Amino acid sequence: MTRACLNLVAPLAALALLASLLLPAPAAATTMVTLELSELCWIADLVVEAEVTSIEAELSDNGVFIKTVATLRLTHVLKGEAIEGDRVLVREWGGRLGGAVTDVPSSPVYIPGERVMVFLEAERKGHLYRTVGMSQGKLTLIEEQDTGRDIVVRVEPPRSLERFEETAVQLPAARRYSEDLRALIGQDLALDFVPSYRMIPGLPASKDAALRAASELGVRK
Repeated sequence: MTRACLNLVAPLAALALLASLLLPAPAAATTMVTLELSELCWIADLVVEAEVTSIEAELSDNGVFIKTVATLRLTHVLKGEAIEGDRVLVREWGGRLGGAVTDVPSSPVYIPGERVMVFLEAERKGHLYRTVGMSQGKLTLIEEQDTGRDIVVRVEPPRSLERFEETAVQLPAARRYSEDLRALIGQDLALDFVPSYRMIPGLPASKDAALRAASELGVRK
């Protein structure tokens, strides 16, 4: 099947906050497999637009590393068993707790006040979610002042930022609008598109098996 695939890393990775909000690049990058839009859509249990209302840091089970749980209020649901107004919790590696900081390269950072389009996968236990493909599965929505349309960008806000300010984000000259990305996602879901099978590191065994079977049969999970 021929379709338009969107590589979410290359065209968006160059976008960043203005100098006052810049996050220094890590010395060593985490190895991350680039996912196509079709793979993000297929893996995700929820594909939504949302506003980050709060974040809370917690220690990992071993008490050594810090994780951050972000509360997202859903404003638009593209995929999944949820409705507008629902709140979901997204847990990611990294955070600030007291005087301690855990930083994980490529782990998405959520900031209160930020509006996002996210691809979320349910954790195997409990009721929390995680972002599919690490930072690949989190996109930020910024309102274009002269048109009121939302532009999709990728930003890396510092963990020290207490409140996200859209007006502080430098917009690119070439812009991708949220309605265009919605249309691509909707096309995938309407066609029950299944990406070609490949081994994706970190994908739960059950989803790996389901993707392999669906790819062979040409049907969605």
